[in-house]
Amino acid sequence: MTLAIRGDRASCLSLQLGERTWLLAVARGFGQVGGVATESALLARLRAECARRARGARFRRAVAHPQTAATAILALLSRVNGDLYAATASHDDYVTAASSLTAVLVVAGRAYTIHAGATAAYLVRAGDMVALSADDVFKERPVPLLGRVFAAAPALDVAVSTVELEEGDLIALLGQRMQGEGNGRATLAQLEADPAHRVLLARFERDDTSEDCLRPAARRGDGAAVVIARLAAAAAFAAALVYVR
Repeated sequence: MTLAIRGDRASCLSLQLGERTWLLAVARGFGQVGGVATESALLARLRAECARRARGARFRRAVAHPQTAATAILALLSRVNGDLYAATASHDDYVTAASSLTAVLVVAGRAYTIHAGATAAYLVRAGDMVALSADDVFKERPVPLLGRVFAAAPALDVAVSTVELEEGDLIALLGQRMQGEGNGRATLAQLEADPAHRVLLARFERDDTSEDCLRPAARRGDGAAVVIARLAAAAAFAAALVYVR
């Protein structure tokens, strides 16, 4: 798998948890936890917890298989949520800090989307763009409210969905949900032109020279347009990570 990332790096996360397992996430929040913006604290805690658990053989075995990987990540996220909530001054009547989070766990060609809040994940396939995450914002109220978020309560409440990936698929994680869905190429081109958007893009192609190598960094100009243009050349799932700098 090759990964291209642009936008606010403090709100995006990408981790390789195993030979065929990747965790991608985008967060957007308000307030602070320990003097750090809640979204940054959430992603930092998520990264640290993944690193801690990855030292154990049981976790490494779990994330290597689609049947057990999602359960292992949900348990990890539940721990992260509880830790963040305990570090805030929130209570039943007042929330001091919270964050939306959309994470996509890719295991051996299957993607699990774990979502809470106003961030979003989309699948671009054959030029069409469809949502992988639900919309947790109640817009019919005078002031829009979130139905689910991280760090606002001790118990974790998330939505989980899954999809089998195909050759040439692209996953887009966004800091905010788009209005409507349609042509994926045109939509991502618009996002690429607006630096205010938080965007993480992951595309899939086979690297015949290495199973999981780290490729040289691309230039900043190699953004979503280049990622999408190369989709036509993608032959199969898997294997290298590229950061667009």
